[in-house]
Amino acid sequence: MKRLYRTFKDWLYLPDGASNEIFNLLLFGILALSSIVAIVSFTRTLGIFLALFR
Repeated sequence: MKRLYRTFKDWLYLPDGASNEIFNLLLFGILALSSIVAIVSFTRTLGIFLALFR
């Protein structure tokens, strides 16, 4: 998880430092949760469409 967070920070060019760390973690958490929600909603939508064609 630490490696994934470091890659995330490097990818978005987020600043280092103790004062910025809480905001970086908050942004990482929000984006992680939103990606989980997007995957779940896509899977549910795909399931509904497949059920219609069965």
